[in-house]
Amino acid sequence: MTQLPDNNNPLKEPAAPATAGPDTRKRSSGWLSQHLKSVFIGGLLALIPLFVTIYILRLLFLAATGFFYPTVQDWLGNVQVQHWTHIHNATAIAVMAAFVSLLVFLGVVYLIGVLGSFVIGRQLLNAFDHFVENLPLLKGIYSTTKQVIGSFRKEGSKGYERVVLVEFPRVGIWTIAFVTNTVTDSCCGKRYLTVFIPMTPNPTSGFFQFVPEEDVRNTDWTKEQAITIVLSGGLMAPAEMNFGPAGKVSKAGAATIEPAGPVPGAQAASQQPGA
Repeated sequence: MTQLPDNNNPLKEPAAPATAGPDTRKRSSGWLSQHLKSVFIGGLLALIPLFVTIYILRLLFLAATGFFYPTVQDWLGNVQVQHWTHIHNATAIAVMAAFVSLLVFLGVVYLIGVLGSFVIGRQLLNAFDHFVENLPLLKGIYSTTKQVIGSFRKEGSKGYERVVLVEFPRVGIWTIAFVTNTVTDSCCGKRYLTVFIPMTPNPTSGFFQFVPEEDVRNTDWTKEQAITIVLSGGLMAPAEMNFGPAGKVSKAGAATIEPAGPVPGAQAASQQPGA
């Protein structure tokens, strides 16, 4: 026989109400912190590209307008110009000066491009280059920057010949490098590659090395692909890449691999009678 609970018994203690234990509260706080952390990190990762883009655009805007900005601001602050433009507010003058300076910069760039399309203009630009390259303090910076920028204008231009991988800063660690020239040791006839190893995230600075030709890995990557990988710190690298074999580059452009040691079985064949 089943005994029913006696609710009218005065000696029986009432049941304690169910309350959340420490484990339940701990799980709730842990879930909340994990949720806030994941949402915050997701929002931060979504905003980082926008912040970087705005920062780079701001630097470019300041670099483009910085040279003309003081002159344009003084011109807009003139009483006669204010009477003509009806701009008397200092903030409005500053904003207007920034945009006018940008337009002046774009106009100067366009005029230089038009000037370079004529024979006389090219001669004037070459004369200016020759003048700057002979200045004691500026010739190194100007010439190097000009060669670096000119090497990316087209694939066949003089500058970086191809993209390779070199072991830097130690053996077993492969680093992107650009071949700039090939030299031969007059003593032993060994060929060396002069390579430039760019740094992240500023590829215009880096290291210069003489590397034996047989110690590099020849890739089929373009200069733009290599620069994109360097600038992004590897974030923009594709999932699969051809790292290429180690060895010299033939005249046809394909890499040839030199054996590092004796071919297996060759020593045994040489020891056979009559070999």
